[in-house]
Amino acid sequence: MHHLRYFLAVARELNFTRAAKSLNMSVPPLSQRIRTLEHELGTTLFDRSTHHTRLTAAGEALLPLATSVVSDFDAIPRLVGQGAVREQVRLAVPDVLNPRHRRALGDAIRDLESQWAVTLRQMPSLEMESALLSSSIDVAIAHVGTTHPTLSSRVLYSEPLGAVVDASRFPGRTSLSTDDLRGMRYIQGPRHWDLGAGRTDRLAAVGAVIDTDAQFSDLTGMLIFLRGAAAFTILPMESELVASIDRGEYAVLPVDDMHETLTTYLLRRSSDTWLDPVAAVLGTADARPD
Repeated sequence: MHHLRYFLAVARELNFTRAAKSLNMSVPPLSQRIRTLEHELGTTLFDRSTHHTRLTAAGEALLPLATSVVSDFDAIPRLVGQGAVREQVRLAVPDVLNPRHRRALGDAIRDLESQWAVTLRQMPSLEMESALLSSSIDVAIAHVGTTHPTLSSRVLYSEPLGAVVDASRFPGRTSLSTDDLRGMRYIQGPRHWDLGAGRTDRLAAVGAVIDTDAQFSDLTGMLIFLRGAAAFTILPMESELVASIDRGEYAVLPVDDMHETLTTYLLRRSSDTWLDPVAAVLGTADARPD
């Protein structure tokens, strides 16, 4: 069963390095386990070269079978424990949530407690698809959607993003335009915070300077990069991270002609119909005002 999970991870990523990272292991043991599986089956599953990793015909044939076997295996505890008082649900949440959504999500989890034992896991949104496909989580609240054929992605809400700048940069302003960002350095956050597809390209197109060497990992780092500098970053305007910023030192301003938003999704495996009641409750917990 473990070897099938290793196979599914490599088949999903088609890259041994990324697959090993998703499994929290190094590449050499992962490669050895794939070779062991190929030896047991008497066939090659992956076409490997220095430039690509592809499924062979045998690998393509194994993929749906392995997916079904692993899914059925993971369902065993639930199926044999039908008499249990509460079923286990592993819910992943991202690092940054809208505060209204955080409160609504807490209420939703409490509503589920009579029938479901919800275990929370925090992880970057970019890792949630892999975690769902490897069955290490059951449901995810993510800032990245999915187009994977075995997963479903439901939009919960979108929220506006704004520019964070030193307060002395644009005194008295209530908003900015992309012209204001021309020539300013764009300070990027952690990879799992900076999720806008093509955002850096769009900012570069309006004349912002993409500083690939300047990347903050927390609030302190962000404030140090921005203090007194002709620099900006982009964050959800209603996040608790933004709420903790001293508005005497820093301004958080919408960019009128940029229209950047952060979308939050509910992700799950499409075949897990037993999770329908959970998804229904979690799906009503979003950040939209009453």
